[in-house]
Amino acid sequence: MTNVDCIADSIEPEVFPADNRTFTVSYASRFHDHARMPAFIMKGYWLDEAGFSTGTKVDVKVMKGCMILTAREPEPEETEMERLVREVSKLSARKQKQVVEFVGVISAKSSKG
Repeated sequence: MTNVDCIADSIEPEVFPADNRTFTVSYASRFHDHARMPAFIMKGYWLDEAGFSTGTKVDVKVMKGCMILTAREPEPEETEMERLVREVSKLSARKQKQVVEFVGVISAKSSKG
């Protein structure tokens, strides 16, 4: 019996028996030596409903007898300007200076016209 000071709430579980899936570990073979290694495939529309749509990056936490799959949040789209700035930042200091000077010339011409 719970005492009066207990703060635990009765909550419904996040996973219901109808949401459970069962797999059998099979095998896949490596091409170069045909060695068999454990493998299983997950597929179904339920993956999309669970937040694992095509292209989703997945983190896997591996423990003895247990794996936890977590869908990563999609990374924000990079704008064209952010991509250009990132590419220019990879250049040497001399090349970066040349790019800045070129942009200055171009922007001066466009403000006159």
